[in-house]
Amino acid sequence: MNEEGYSFTKEPEIFYYEFFSEGPNGKIRKVVQFKQISATGDIYNLGFGDFNEDTNVVDDLSVSDNKDTQKVLATVAKTVIDFMQQHPRSIVLAKGSTPSRTRLYQMGISQFWDEIAGMFLIKGFKEGNWHPYEKGKNFEAFFIVKK
Repeated sequence: MNEEGYSFTKEPEIFYYEFFSEGPNGKIRKVVQFKQISATGDIYNLGFGDFNEDTNVVDDLSVSDNKDTQKVLATVAKTVIDFMQQHPRSIVLAKGSTPSRTRLYQMGISQFWDEIAGMFLIKGFKEGNWHPYEKGKNFEAFFIVKK
């Protein structure tokens, strides 16, 4: 991907990625973690949020408003690409903790569509079914598979 993102560190054995957002609200620690959700298959949920230093948990409801949304989305996309390169048979499920966060994922997919469409098959969940991803249509969740 050509979009500028933050550099990240990773702990591959626990599918954990970390980076720092920098902006008017300071340096904010962000975490992306892929958690296996299927005992019989390689299906992983993409979790994303701010690391709360006081509670030592990832807060997927926090709004940091650091004026770097595009750079953060690009970084999350790069972690997905990295994860999928390491685990090419995996399916990644992406659904925000709120509808507005799911729309944020959709914005990221749409923004980078030309670059990721050649690498991944993406489907969106809507009205009880999975459909091929289409720009401009709203979905409730997404799954991503390496082509």
